[in-house]
Amino acid sequence: MNIRITGAPTGGRVQAIPSKSAAHRIMIAAAMSGLDLTDQLDGLSKDITATKHCLLALMQRLEGTCGGANAEQIAGEEPAPAQLPCGESGSTLRFLIPLAGVLGINADFICEGRLPDRPMGPFLDQLMQHGCSVAGRNPKQLRGELRGGVFRLPGDISSQYVTGLLMALPMAAEDSRIIVEGTLQSRPYIDLTLEVLAKAGIQVSEPRSSVFEIAGGQTYRLPKDALDHIEGDWSNGAFWLVMDAMNRARGREGIDCFGLDSCSRQGDKAIVPVIDQMRAADDPSPVQRAEDPSPVQIDVSDIPDLVPAIAVLAVSRPEGAVTHITGAGRLRYKESDRLATVTGTLNALGAKITEEPEALLIPGQGSLQGGEISSCSDHRIVMMAAAAACICEGEILIRDAQTVEKSYPRFFEDYRMLGGQWEII
Repeated sequence: MNIRITGAPTGGRVQAIPSKSAAHRIMIAAAMSGLDLTDQLDGLSKDITATKHCLLALMQRLEGTCGGANAEQIAGEEPAPAQLPCGESGSTLRFLIPLAGVLGINADFICEGRLPDRPMGPFLDQLMQHGCSVAGRNPKQLRGELRGGVFRLPGDISSQYVTGLLMALPMAAEDSRIIVEGTLQSRPYIDLTLEVLAKAGIQVSEPRSSVFEIAGGQTYRLPKDALDHIEGDWSNGAFWLVMDAMNRARGREGIDCFGLDSCSRQGDKAIVPVIDQMRAADDPSPVQRAEDPSPVQIDVSDIPDLVPAIAVLAVSRPEGAVTHITGAGRLRYKESDRLATVTGTLNALGAKITEEPEALLIPGQGSLQGGEISSCSDHRIVMMAAAAACICEGEILIRDAQTVEKSYPRFFEDYRMLGGQWEII
């Protein structure tokens, strides 16, 4: 689906969609607590649907095992591996591989897009040292049963490794320890995981920074109403907040994105201080020349998903303003190489971003020309391009815009509700 945007949102109110990050974790805790997921969380996003379908398949297999031998076992044959369709969801894959392992369920994880190639080497090595075997590229074939013990993981690739183990290892027979070596990036995502585990009655201690101790033999007990109260999503809400900031800077009506919890554990609530930092830099003090806005440097090690939203906001800054986004090397392993696609997309619309190995250097321009871009099969690139319409003088054509459904299926409906104008080409 190709979409031509002829007008940016003019203002109004929009409710934040439920948090994808929280939903993945709560659904796993709910399934492990024996809660029924069948009629829950439909239509939130493709990623959440993937996690739901995989969990239902695992629970069906687990119930079959607990209920007695199936026909294949009676015949003396090993049951066929569970088929788990992960789509393009890195969270689904990385969270459920150790979960299937600790449950002792052989499974084939079927991936789409760039997911089979996203880095997992150190993670899989640890699983294989604790009773599992993992083979194949797509599907990734998990066999064996995950045992507890000591796990060592690098902190600079993906916090999803740590979350996957934190959610699985409480059900292992043995006690476990997870040691994160080096700096644990995206720490707020780990805090969100620990919060969900605590709600489910799972105890995890952290005797020193980035070392987690988990007693084995624990039981999940998530309250039944937890699935009904999933907080708003700061990662996707960030685009509305950036559009609000760009509109207000130009004297237009603002956009109120409600349903976001300022006390959330989600790291991407950092978009608020980032916006404030840029506003302060662009609002000169009496001794600062208006034509010389302050440079801004933003380390995104803990908030990599905010880079597309931050980048378009940085371009909207006045001429002469410079924004340096650093600590962004992991963006090369997302749905697209986001350092390259953020640069290529905004430059195609008239920006002059310089891509560095692990950073972006973005000069402010105030406005863009518009033009034609590709989604690059990346939902956040679609939303970034749509947000850029707030500062574009011309139209924007987004090819394969349906990619946005990965995390925000009704994004363009909400865009239109806020006054945005678009049509399908």
